[in-house]
Amino acid sequence: PGPETLVVARGFPAVFVNRGHGQNGFLTAALLGGALLVLDRRPWLAGLLIGLLAYKPQFGMLIPLVLAATGRWRTFAAATATVAASAALTLVLFGAGVWEAFATSTRFTLTVVLEAGATGFEKIQSLYAALRAWGVQSDAAFLAQALLGLAVAVAVTRLWRSPAAFDLKAAGLAVASLLATPYVLDYDMVVLAVAIAFFVRHGLHHGFRADEASILALAWTVPLVARTFGGATGIPLGLLAMLALGLLVLRRAAADRARPAGSGLAHA
Repeated sequence: PGPETLVVARGFPAVFVNRGHGQNGFLTAALLGGALLVLDRRPWLAGLLIGLLAYKPQFGMLIPLVLAATGRWRTFAAATATVAASAALTLVLFGAGVWEAFATSTRFTLTVVLEAGATGFEKIQSLYAALRAWGVQSDAAFLAQALLGLAVAVAVTRLWRSPAAFDLKAAGLAVASLLATPYVLDYDMVVLAVAIAFFVRHGLHHGFRADEASILALAWTVPLVARTFGGATGIPLGLLAMLALGLLVLRRAAADRARPAGSGLAHA
């Protein structure tokens, strides 16, 4: 934190995309980032924030896996209790009809938004959407997305079970949460701010490799142009940037483990 922090946060290009759409990317990023910030110091609070993130269930698929794999059972229990309490409160306040409407909306999202591409595949920054934009059939695209999700789940679980620095683990989970789902819009890339911030904090303490600044700059800039560029060229810049950032986190974690104690990296 410093006097420039708010300026940097407001200047993140995904902020303008999210504000332009009046969407909820800020809330998603705040809940995930906040949970990661307090995960080890206040596990019950972290669980509460994770439970509230269930309003966007597609971004929470990997979190229970990571909590279970690392034995963070207090956070797991708090998240579970929060989801259950939220569901019960919703039922009491609004009745069963709201859950019927939710089920209907998920069917609409699957058939109209995802499979038919009514929103526009260039707006969705997932592997599934990229393949559909290239003419791949829906079943094959879903299979490819599932395989990517499995690979990401394995990678992030191994990262969290490794002795890597927590900042890298947090950055990896934030990116993985976006990569694992077929339904991630360009305004959802506000969550990349969480990954970038944790990675930069690690780099400021331990130095940067020569190419890391360029990849961070790519991830920082892409949300502003991903939709337009994808529509014009068919190239999924958002997906490529998220993959690049995820691989950067894994490479840095491996390099830090292999680096002898006391040796530093040059600051970019």
